[in-house]
Amino acid sequence: MAMKERDWKAMAELFDTEDGDEIEADINTKLRTVIPEPCWEDDTFDFLREYL
Repeated sequence: MAMKERDWKAMAELFDTEDGDEIEADINTKLRTVIPEPCWEDDTFDFLREYL
């Protein structure tokens, strides 16, 4: 699903600060601790297809 224009603006404002690099580093650090690594390509509801 594509992001809406208002969402792009909100993201731009979030990272358009002096501490944007720190925020990005914090997000990257947190994502590296997620085990197992999330698979963004998988359909999380694929197992329900046979029931629908």
